[in-house]
Amino acid sequence: MSIGDNIKAIRKERKLTQEQLAKVMNISRSYLSDIENNRKNPSSKTIEALAEKLNVSMFYITTGKKTLNDLDDSELKKQIESVGNNINAENDGVSQFVKKRLKEISESELEYTVSQYLANVLVFLRQSNEEDLRTLTVFIVQLIKYKNIGKREHTNQEELLEFIERETKEFKEFLIQRFHYKAGE
Repeated sequence: MSIGDNIKAIRKERKLTQEQLAKVMNISRSYLSDIENNRKNPSSKTIEALAEKLNVSMFYITTGKKTLNDLDDSELKKQIESVGNNINAENDGVSQFVKKRLKEISESELEYTVSQYLANVLVFLRQSNEEDLRTLTVFIVQLIKYKNIGKREHTNQEELLEFIERETKEFKEFLIQRFHYKAGE
C-alpha cells in the first residue's frame, strides 16, 4: 500500500472523516483527499504531523505496518496470545525432540565418559535455576553456531578465535559468580 492508502486506512480506523482530520491538521479537505488518493505526496513534515495527530508512528503511516505502540489493547492482547502460542508450540517441538533423543540414548550402549558426562548434566539440570540454564543454553548454542561456522572454507579463523576467547571469558565469569554466590549462601 502507498502512504496515501495508509493514511486513509488509519483515518478510518480512528473513525475520523476527511473533514475532521483536515481541520485538526489545519489543511484543506481537498489536499487531504489528494494525499489519500495518491495524487499528491505529503512532505516529511506533514507525515510527522499526521503521525502526531493520529497518535501513530511514522513507520505505520509510511509502511502500513504497526509497531507495538500502534496496537490497540485488543490487538496487543492478540499479539501476546500469538507469541504465547508460538512459544508453547516451539516448546512442544523441543520437548518431543528431547524425549526422542533421550530414548535413543537410553537404548544405546554408551562408553564410560559419555555416561559420566550425561549423568553430570542431569545433576546440573536438577540443581540449577532458570537463569543458570538460560545462560548455559546461550553459551552452548553459540558454541554450536561457531563450531559450524569454523567448518566453512572462508571462515576468518582469527575472528573465530576471538569469539571463542570472549565467550569463554564470559562463561568463566558466569561460573565464578554462580559458584561464589552459592558458596556464600
